[in-house]
Amino acid sequence: MAGRGTEQSLLEELTCAICCDLFTEPVMLECMHHFCKGCIQAHWQSSQHPPSCPQCRREIPGRTFRTPYLVAGVVEKVRRYGLQEHRRQIQKQLEDALQAHQREMERRVRTKHAVEEDICSLTKVSGELHAKIQAEFERLRQILVEEERVVLMELAKEEEESLVRLQGDIWQLENGILELERNMECIQQALHELGDVALVEVESLEIRPLVRVEAPPSFDADRLRDQYSGPLQYIFWRRMLPSISPAPAPLTFDPETAHPNLVLSENLRAVTESRTPQPVPSSPKRFQKCVNVLGSEVFAAGSHYWEVWVGGKTKWDLGVAAESVDRAAKVKLCPENGYWSLRLRNRTEYWAAATPWVRLYPPRRLRKVGVLLDCQAGTVAFYNAEDMAHLYTFRRVAAPRLCPFFSTCFSDGGQNAEPMRICHLAL
Repeated sequence: MAGRGTEQSLLEELTCAICCDLFTEPVMLECMHHFCKGCIQAHWQSSQHPPSCPQCRREIPGRTFRTPYLVAGVVEKVRRYGLQEHRRQIQKQLEDALQAHQREMERRVRTKHAVEEDICSLTKVSGELHAKIQAEFERLRQILVEEERVVLMELAKEEEESLVRLQGDIWQLENGILELERNMECIQQALHELGDVALVEVESLEIRPLVRVEAPPSFDADRLRDQYSGPLQYIFWRRMLPSISPAPAPLTFDPETAHPNLVLSENLRAVTESRTPQPVPSSPKRFQKCVNVLGSEVFAAGSHYWEVWVGGKTKWDLGVAAESVDRAAKVKLCPENGYWSLRLRNRTEYWAAATPWVRLYPPRRLRKVGVLLDCQAGTVAFYNAEDMAHLYTFRRVAAPRLCPFFSTCFSDGGQNAEPMRICHLAL
């Protein structure tokens, strides 16, 4: 430390007070202060006052100075030493940088060898997987081709049956038209001959009574379209469960929205109605008048499908609700109030809560209901999730954010106590 202090003190003594660098051609004034020759001359030339020492302000008549050869020699030695020291520092920096580069080179070479080994491993594994994936997809393609053939045959059969029925309706209508034309000709002839024949002959003219033919039911194109425009990929996937995965993303109930009389299971996948309210925290999201609960997921885009187990319940409501629905009031379930739902009443009466309500007649009791929300198309469709038969489709569904909606309805003294469950498909 003392050596460094002495070295620093020496450098300060050999530093020009004007340029703050080592002396260049040092000169000494009469006051014994040292400066660079060029620095002191430039200082005097730029000053409007009599020449003086920049440090002690002593005037220097005649701008005289002399050369301190001893100081000049010391400065030269210090300058040479500094260059050597600087050279040694640069050399050390270069040597350190070279060693660092060598270490980095070795590390990168090792990494390169490891990556090359990874490439060999990747090529081998990729080849094995390529063959395996091709075999799996070939098996799936065969299943899909067969499913496509079956579905297209069903569609062609339904088209043929509908076409036969419609052509039969046309045949009956054409026969009816011909019969009417013959009757009209008889009536027109009687009118023409009314003045030329006896009244008795006109009265004896046989006129067939007019038979009214009911118009045949119109072809329901929407029914056919809905039947074959559901979640087709999911329908086929259900038939391919032994071969493919994964299942649709599972849903859960949102406990913050559940009516106080609703009891949720620990995994938030089942809900039952209780006679007594539960001690739940107050929340503006919670339903207050109806035993309703929303799903924890909120949807604003895309297509989403989920399934709900209703089992042997005697009544229930389920479907989709706008996130903005009124939770504090008892509101009628209808699209105008932000609900697109299906409902069961009196054990066997299924309704689509449209405006007005639409009675549904599924061929068998609904135990599991599928709900398909298509935000882009603006539709909510319902299916019998056990055979994927289409039940009903709401159109023009519009809301910024939509939630899965569920209502257990009241338990009716235990008759409707069975839980409502969100299905998580297990393959």
